[in-house]
Amino acid sequence: MSGRGTVPSDPVLPHLPLALNGSAMAEVFAPLLRAHRQGLAVEACTVDRIKYRPRRNIVVSYRLRVRDAQSGEAVQQLVAARFCAAGESLRRYAKAVPSDPATGTASPTTSHVASLDMVAAWWPNDHKLGRSATLLGADSPARQRVLAEVLAVMTGGQGELVSHNIELVQVVPEDRAIARAELTYRTGSAGQAQVQTVYVKADAKRRGATTHAVMQALRRSGAQTQGRLLTPQPILWQADCGLHWQLALAGTPLLDESPQVSLAASSRVAALLAEMHSSAVLTPRRAAADDWHARLRLVCETLVSVEPGWESAVRSLASSLAVGVDAVCAEKDVTLHADLHPRNILVAGDRFGLIDLDSVCRGPAVADLGDWIADALYRALLGGQSIATALVACRGFVRAYAGVSGTPCSEASLAWSTANSLFCQRAWRSVVNLKPGRYALVEPLLDAAAAIARAGSIDAALQAPHRLAA
Repeated sequence: MSGRGTVPSDPVLPHLPLALNGSAMAEVFAPLLRAHRQGLAVEACTVDRIKYRPRRNIVVSYRLRVRDAQSGEAVQQLVAARFCAAGESLRRYAKAVPSDPATGTASPTTSHVASLDMVAAWWPNDHKLGRSATLLGADSPARQRVLAEVLAVMTGGQGELVSHNIELVQVVPEDRAIARAELTYRTGSAGQAQVQTVYVKADAKRRGATTHAVMQALRRSGAQTQGRLLTPQPILWQADCGLHWQLALAGTPLLDESPQVSLAASSRVAALLAEMHSSAVLTPRRAAADDWHARLRLVCETLVSVEPGWESAVRSLASSLAVGVDAVCAEKDVTLHADLHPRNILVAGDRFGLIDLDSVCRGPAVADLGDWIADALYRALLGGQSIATALVACRGFVRAYAGVSGTPCSEASLAWSTANSLFCQRAWRSVVNLKPGRYALVEPLLDAAAAIARAGSIDAALQAPHRLAA
């Protein structure tokens, strides 16, 4: 395959280059803010998150630094803009206008720029997250009631909230939001003030009830009580407002500790994962064969639509992977993390912990193993690091997993899962998320996946070292 540019060329979305340019978008947002309230100025605009649907639309979340000339105060403002195919933005605008908008904010609720086929939703107004976003976006009597309920569970009804601070960690428009909350409270009128850090999550699909039950089961598991597994403590699922609360787990993401995970750290993660796999949880979520086939079809059609020149290689790879789905899904079910990568591992001294348990499901163990190896190859490619060194750590990861679980993984299954993850996760996300530099990685990722699938071994990633190091 030949090299491509740094972003797709999409005739249906002519404003895509503008959408990905934070400086240019600052000039788009500035008059929208001034029209809402005079004296507001955009000092900076950076692209936060991207969700690209080739030949359909692109949603880009921006972080603005906005200064109020009257007060002199500078605040952060999130805004999510959807750029549509011609003629679609007006319909989208009518759908996006909230029926119960957040009030008292410095920004509009929803904006429409017809010349750009753009609809913008200003945080905390999000028509899919609804009340969850409103509660996270600004203090209010309703938020105080929510926090009081959380504190009551944490302290057995003995705590009195003194103050709080909520900071957004991640917002994926129309999908999910995560915030870090510092709660200052005291127990008893003369008690000394204490501070507790908690995390709160909201998602449009309201998966919090299932996640809460999963996290409770993991905390009660023998592996956790005996110190072989570490996951966060769930606090409360609030069904009426769609918020799920959990205690913060101490530590630093493993990826921040080292861009290329060492052999020793990989082995520690494998042991942790093996303990999670052996911990029984009741969840309706399962990685079924139909889901894997559907994912292959989705990824195939997405990649082909964004770059027709990839069609032959993409369809050939998807077809070869489809052949192996049923065999892998016939393997024994375990408790999968289902979103395993170094950012979801926290390290605190000699303790390793697993976080982000929202995707936990039942399925074959090799699914998590393949995700980990595919991520290691992807990170090596992204950072221009040694594929051979990454594979040494991956082999150690597989050996350590087998040693703790007592269940060796066949090379054929491991290769299939790694190739599948390179295709369905890493290559696909490099297109739909369009983080800087990722689009250029699609072809090397497809090459690696195809080589591994053909050879039936993860070592086949070394067959194209120049391509992978490019």
